[in-house]
Amino acid sequence: MFIRLIALMLMVMSFQSYGAKKECAGLLDKFQNIQSQLKQGQSIKSSASLRKKEDIAREKWWDCENNKTTSSSTSKKKKTYKKKVVKLKKTDKSILEDAPQVFSSNKNIVIKGRFSGDKQLQWLEYYQRPKKCGRPKTTQVFAFCMEDKTEQQNKFEQEYQNNK
Repeated sequence: MFIRLIALMLMVMSFQSYGAKKECAGLLDKFQNIQSQLKQGQSIKSSASLRKKEDIAREKWWDCENNKTTSSSTSKKKKTYKKKVVKLKKTDKSILEDAPQVFSSNKNIVIKGRFSGDKQLQWLEYYQRPKKCGRPKTTQVFAFCMEDKTEQQNKFEQEYQNNK
């Protein structure tokens, strides 16, 4: 009789933990969904919002896993969450205020090359960009490409002066 009572208690406890794990699985899915959204890359505001949601989802899932789902603990977390939101909004604003203005006026943008007119057309025919300079993958390759272009410009300049 005593053994049956112990077996029955163990079964009840295992069913409760199994039910709790099912409930926690939904919270875990929600948490992982938010994490995957964060990995996709967002704007500053939306990523800050997703980070807040991730923190809340992680806390809910972790509390569920550890059977800490009391109403008093969640209300305390909400209060601390509100404090975090205020801090994040201030930092977001300071980031945006500190960012340099790219275009401070509405003037036209003028891009000047080294050559102009007929000389520019001849330069475009003359210049042979190395294959690896199409998309340089390292700074060393980029530096090589810049030096090569400068050398070719100097050679072109000499040949252009001699042909005149």
